[in-house]
Amino acid sequence: MSYAANLTGNQHLAIANTRDKTTINLVSSSFGQQQSQSSSFTTGIWQAPPQLYQIGTNFVLKLNGERGISHILIQANGISNIAPPALGNAIEIELQKTNDSAIDSSNMKSKPMELMKPIEPMKPMQPMKMGNMSMDINSMSMQMGNMSLNMNDTKTSTSTKLFCDQCGQEARPNARFCSSCGHQLDN
Repeated sequence: MSYAANLTGNQHLAIANTRDKTTINLVSSSFGQQQSQSSSFTTGIWQAPPQLYQIGTNFVLKLNGERGISHILIQANGISNIAPPALGNAIEIELQKTNDSAIDSSNMKSKPMELMKPIEPMKPMQPMKMGNMSMDINSMSMQMGNMSLNMNDTKTSTSTKLFCDQCGQEARPNARFCSSCGHQLDN
């Protein structure tokens, strides 16, 4: 036997009884994330359908099994067995009976959560233009005015111009002295 309930907009509870164990799975989901916690309790075969109650922000699951009545506290941070609570002011939450095949016992995912669609991958970024500047992430290139940079370009500069380190004037290749100030050049 198995049952399921939506606790809040982003929390789904799945309960299954197999032989002498009751397995409880709580799935919390938010945009792009999903967390799941699961606990098993030895209850024996259920003698009556489980009952779910809300007390404030917490939930209490009442299980009537061959081994007696168990109360399970379900919180965002855990699932634990507790002593019988006072249920006088509690709100009963309806549990939906599901097929035994609706819960995969290997990872306890319930079918309602399978309706969540995976996030589509981002499309490649289109080239951008702003005034005289353009960028293309796909080809790793950028151009601004008469300057351009291409990360895929493997050319290296082979400039052979030589400048005087004293006056800054351009010197002829293989010159030993600056023709402007006479300073000795390092070749």
